[in-house]
Amino acid sequence: MNKIEVITQTEALYTLRVLTNNTDVLVEEINLLARNNKAQFQHAPVILEIESRNFQANDLAVLIEILAQNEMVAVGIRSRKQELIDFSKFSGLAVFGKSLSPSSKIKAQEVQQPATDVPNPHQDKTYQAPKIITNKVYSFQQVIASDRDLVLLERVKSGADIMSFGSISAYKEVQGSLFAGIQGDEKATIFVQKFNAELVSIAGVYKKFDVVPTKLYARSVMIDLVNDQLRFQII
Repeated sequence: MNKIEVITQTEALYTLRVLTNNTDVLVEEINLLARNNKAQFQHAPVILEIESRNFQANDLAVLIEILAQNEMVAVGIRSRKQELIDFSKFSGLAVFGKSLSPSSKIKAQEVQQPATDVPNPHQDKTYQAPKIITNKVYSFQQVIASDRDLVLLERVKSGADIMSFGSISAYKEVQGSLFAGIQGDEKATIFVQKFNAELVSIAGVYKKFDVVPTKLYARSVMIDLVNDQLRFQII
């Protein structure tokens, strides 16, 4: 007898079409949308449809944090930009295809009141957005993300220690040490946009570099754990 059943759900899955990478505008509009439609959006799953060509991975990381602060949960994206697709995969988000049909739109200024008090199916779920570090991490500094993934938007200098219970995504050069899955999460991954790390570790399995190999140096590298060994992939 199968122990897993596939169940078709009819719960609401919202799509936010994002037309700008101006985070100030996004903060204002999402705050207003969440405040005016709290009964609908609190803890609700959201797909981000990114149409702005200027939108980058660090913008997506900030947008996910904005949603989390408003108790909305990013579950995936739609985008043609490979950088955003890669970031989503490394962050555990789903990547969806094109919209199949137009859907109703809710503007930020519109107040939507439910006809009756329907229990929110997502109310009891707890979600942890990634911890986002926007500043440079200097030598001998230590950064840790407890119970969540970690996103680094600036350089990590030699001698710095970066630790995460989950995965790590770094979008500038990393010269320090990276420790992912520090409580034994073997599914954790490490992504480095410009690899020059002194040490990388996933769930206690580590590799130290006195000299970074030429094939990895300054390259975009994805690291995961396969058969208790670290796997390095150039992407």
